[in-house]
Amino acid sequence: MKSASWLSFFLGLALITLLALWQDVAVIAQRLTAPGWGILWVAVFALPDLLLSSASWRFLFTPNGHQPTYRNTVAAMWIGTSVNTVLPVASVGGEWVKARLLTKWATPGTYAAASVVVDKTVQALSVLLGAILGMVFLFLIAPDPQILSAALLGCALLAIGIIGFVLAQCAGTFGFLARLPASIARSPKWQSLASNAVILDTAILAIYRQPSAILLASGVRLLLRILMAGEVWLAALLIGYPIKIEEALILTSLGMAIRSAGFVIPGGLGIQEGGFIAIGTMLNLPPHVALSISLATRIRELITAFPGLLAWQYIESQMLWPRLAAAIANRNRTRKI
Repeated sequence: MKSASWLSFFLGLALITLLALWQDVAVIAQRLTAPGWGILWVAVFALPDLLLSSASWRFLFTPNGHQPTYRNTVAAMWIGTSVNTVLPVASVGGEWVKARLLTKWATPGTYAAASVVVDKTVQALSVLLGAILGMVFLFLIAPDPQILSAALLGCALLAIGIIGFVLAQCAGTFGFLARLPASIARSPKWQSLASNAVILDTAILAIYRQPSAILLASGVRLLLRILMAGEVWLAALLIGYPIKIEEALILTSLGMAIRSAGFVIPGGLGIQEGGFIAIGTMLNLPPHVALSISLATRIRELITAFPGLLAWQYIESQMLWPRLAAAIANRNRTRKI
């Protein structure tokens, strides 16, 4: 599993490198460095991204009554997103980290895990709705039936995937998967795991039985998708190639849909860039400009991701030291006896 994760990571790096070489690294570097330190202004969108993502996720705790504090939700979201952005974890490891942190901060583990699972559905749903919105604007700007057909096919496939994902969750997938090894091994450890998996399935169903929570979470996520078009618009302005806000919305929404499809690549490395180039072509954007815009938006991700990883290591060390000290003290007492 680790080998596959690292392979996907280096594959993404190779893809983004090839795209940069194809469009001339010097030209792209000139675009990105032209505004000087001003390019860092794209990082202002990190705050609404984090705050709205956290608010959306927190709505999913309402049905079970174990809602964490907003502060803890923001911290867990920040760190989890950082893990997914820069580590080779196929956009899954960060979700585990989010659930683990909330569990350590007094949220029952079952509810933390259930919220993370359903939040993936909410994210996918907001990507679909955003893609449909972007598709409408694209058709208004470039009314090409072939482009519309391709976009509709992509949205249909994404919708089918979301429906399948939800049905699998509601069918008790976690309990089913855990019962298989438990029935073979018949050990207390596996039996306990199977029982916990059934409890997780029940917690997931409890969230889905409250459609208002799903709608609120999805609405906030969709609002965020629309708002992040401002980041693309600002990035284009900073690199010296202003675009219209509707063009920025198309790049953001459809680019996110393409990036989500390549979730196995950490941070969608190369996938997002290729998507921006393809969509930019439909908008008559030069490929090197579309690539530069995509890379400029990466600045916001990196500025928040690396501090997030450092914060994660600090928090984990704070959790580890008390246990380590207790283990050492216990060993010393045993030796004295």
